[in-house]
Order: sequence, then C-alpha cells, then structure tokens
Amino acid sequence: MNITSTNVTAEAFDTAFDHYQTHGYAIVPGLLDAGLTEALRALTDRLMDEAVGDEDRNAVFDFEGGLDGGKPTVQRIKKPHRVDPFYFELAKHPVLLEFIQRVVGQGVRLNHSKINVKAARVGSSLEWHQDWAFAPHTNMSMCVASVMIDDAYIENGAMQVLPGSHKGPLYRHHDAHDRFVGAIDPSSAGLDFSSARPLIGKAGTVAFHHPMTIHGSGLNRSGSPRRILFLEYAAIDAWPLFYHVDWQEYNSRIVAGEPTSEVRVEPNRLTLPFPSEAGSSIYKTQSAVRSRFFDTVANAS
Repeated sequence: MNITSTNVTAEAFDTAFDHYQTHGYAIVPGLLDAGLTEALRALTDRLMDEAVGDEDRNAVFDFEGGLDGGKPTVQRIKKPHRVDPFYFELAKHPVLLEFIQRVVGQGVRLNHSKINVKAARVGSSLEWHQDWAFAPHTNMSMCVASVMIDDAYIENGAMQVLPGSHKGPLYRHHDAHDRFVGAIDPSSAGLDFSSARPLIGKAGTVAFHHPMTIHGSGLNRSGSPRRILFLEYAAIDAWPLFYHVDWQEYNSRIVAGEPTSEVRVEPNRLTLPFPSEAGSSIYKTQSAVRSRFFDTVANAS
C-alpha cells in the first residue's frame, strides 16, 4: 500500500493540538487524502460484503438485530488491524502519528482498533461514556483517533463530545449492583448535555479525543451509513490493567519507538471494567443500561 501525505499544514496541527489540550478533542478535516480515503472505504465495503459468508464471522464481526437487504447488518468490525494489514499500516500513517506523538510522546503502541458501523436507518446509539473506564492503564498518555470512512453528521449518528470533560472527574460506569454497564447514568451525573459538540466532517476527516472525554452518539436516522475506524493509541510505557498481555503480540503493535519493560505509573483515579459479560462489545455491555439518553432524544424528535 502506498500511503501518501496530505496538505495539512503545521499551523493546522498546532491549532488542533491547542484545541485538544483545552477542550479534550480536536477535528482535522482532510487529514487523509482522497485516494487513501477511497481505498479505506473500498476495503471496508469488501469486508462487510463478505461478512455473510464468513464461517467464523463472530470472531470478526458484531451484528445488529435486523437485516439490511436480506443480509445480517454489520455493527462492528473487531480489531481490523488483525483482519487486513492495510489498517495497521494506516495506524502508522505519519500524519496520524504527528498528532498522536504530540499527545502521548514519541514511543507509541496501537492499543486497540475497531470499526463501528451505523447502518442507514438501523445503526444503534452509544450512551455517554469515557474510554478510561474501559481501558485503565498505569498512566493516561493515551489518545483515540476517529477516522471518518463516510461523511459524518448529526442525522447519521455522528459522535458527540462534552468539551472540557477530559479534565475530570471519572464518572461511574457501573449500575446500582456494581455491575459494569459501560455508560454514565444521565439522570444522576449532573452533566450539561446541551453543551455537547458533534464531531462532523467529510470522509477522510480525523477527530482525536482524550481517554477521559465524555462522548456518545445517537441513532442513525438517515439513509446514509456512518462508519468510523477507531485507532486507540497509548504510550509504550503505559501498561494495561485490564487484560493479559502476550509479550510478542503486545510489542508487535508498536507503531513508533522500541519495546521496553519499563512502566510509568501516575496517580490517576481508575476503576476496572468488571464484572461484565466476558468478551462483550460496548453495545452488549450497554444493553444493561436502564437510564438512557440518546434513545430518549430520538423518540422525542
């Protein structure tokens, strides 16, 4: 694959980084050029078209409850960096790393990847949450890049963020029985959801957000899909506190820098994403949520 550069200037990166530091997120339009964006879309289309014939499809895909043209509707592609090398090469794109390294430092690991799919008129909502509740590490040098495969706008379920929420606190993501449900209770958190800002843009736009930034997304009420490739990065010396590590595989995800056994520990507040259904996606985890925000908004509109 030939990954090319873009016309995004150093000044644009400076502005985006300053916005990220202040508000906990940033949007960089046109970060991926048209050719790379089209290649990303074409590969993702092909994988989704092949999903029906995949004998072990549950290892790669999650599905919505309904059908799309008689076929199961893809909801998520799991760990696409393992499915096709294109995605891992994209995670090493120098313009992505230019921003990521400003945030987490020079040594960077791809912590996780996924493609969340909101199919036209079907795509489910995701309730307000903070990624730090799902992925606690020994330090918070982490950042998520959200690569827009399709145009994203409010009607097709664009992500929304609460500016400044990256400064804390970490909100409770467990229910009254202390079961991890992966969502903030909107009825008791005391948050001003009217301050939410949508992460909208044309395909090829990349948004970045802090692991503490509160975010969520509504239903897809449009006739167009909304697919986002999430590339979750962490500093090499940020050790995960929530899963067993295969040392060779763990280091194979380094996208900048060299492996190290040194771990940096910061005094951050954290909770563990347990107890929860083993191996479940955020969609399944949030299915246990009783007090919902986005479904209520959709029903009221």
